[in-house]
Amino acid sequence: MKILHRYILGLLLKNFVIGLSMFVFLFLMVDFFDRLDNVLSDGASFMLIVTYFLCKIPLMVGLMLPIALIFSVLFTFGLLAKSSEITAMRASGQTLFWLARPLVVMGLVLSVFSFLLGEYVVPYAERKQKQIYNLEIRQKDKKGGYSQEDFWWRNGNSFFAVDLFNSSSKTLNTFSQFELDADWNAVKRTDAKVVEWISDDLGWSMRDVVRYHFDTQPVSVEHYHQVPLVIGERPEDFYGFKDDPSTMSYREIRHFINKQRNNGVSTAEYLPDMYSKLAAPFVVFIVGMIVLPFTLIPSRTGSMAQSSLAALFVAFAYFAVDSFSISMGRADLLPALLAAWMANIVMGTVALILNLGAEAPR
Repeated sequence: MKILHRYILGLLLKNFVIGLSMFVFLFLMVDFFDRLDNVLSDGASFMLIVTYFLCKIPLMVGLMLPIALIFSVLFTFGLLAKSSEITAMRASGQTLFWLARPLVVMGLVLSVFSFLLGEYVVPYAERKQKQIYNLEIRQKDKKGGYSQEDFWWRNGNSFFAVDLFNSSSKTLNTFSQFELDADWNAVKRTDAKVVEWISDDLGWSMRDVVRYHFDTQPVSVEHYHQVPLVIGERPEDFYGFKDDPSTMSYREIRHFINKQRNNGVSTAEYLPDMYSKLAAPFVVFIVGMIVLPFTLIPSRTGSMAQSSLAALFVAFAYFAVDSFSISMGRADLLPALLAAWMANIVMGTVALILNLGAEAPR
């Protein structure tokens, strides 16, 4: 690696670490004081509180990667331009693209890191922090906070309906199961007054059961005092929250979509989120390249304020385009794949034009 490249890369890394640490710390402090009353009022232990906030860091890091890189590029190249070091480097025959090689490498590495973080760390950390906050700190399940009424779900050719799930007692009240054959004809119906969760080993148990067999003539009816219910769902699966697609991994959301399709549920609104798992990490690289041309303004004007405002405006335009295109994809007004990559295509083109224009003196 050239001496100039090592020099620029060192400055970029130093400013990036400073920016990332600062932004993550600020967001962590805001969230800490926002949650402090709830956390302290429920008498949570110190270690539980620390674990909860530590689990929030991976998502914050993922969200702050582009912002930290913008900060790093503005301060690194902006100060180099203000002190005329960029001018001296370019006067020696070096092009902007040559000087930007450390940024290109760093941006691509951070994009890969962003993908790996979102794929393997963020989903686990988000589920853990929700579990700690809702179940261990607030204890919503024991207080009945996750009870819900009148819902149903499907598993293959079986449909299940429940009048009330009581999270405090872990019971399904007024439960019905309908089993259909390949031609969608009713084969069996099972009604239970109450379904209780016994344990992880024993699962669910139905009480006061009535079972109807429609595949016999006449229809036969059976009564049972207690019968096991063999389903894959646990009490936690009926809690009133679900994973946000923004915090699910690509594999998890793809598995979720396939499961919904098999159950006959429309998945069009989730497809843009799935494809964005592959497209979104490149925001780190693209915003860095968008900001780069604006850092040359101080060498011409002597002020970093104009370059900083212009760079931030253009860089944050990426997020506006991304939000708009994803919304269009969810509404089925754009193909899901195009909606997920639209921001990268548009803003990547803008970055290329800006950098080509920066090579020519004004």
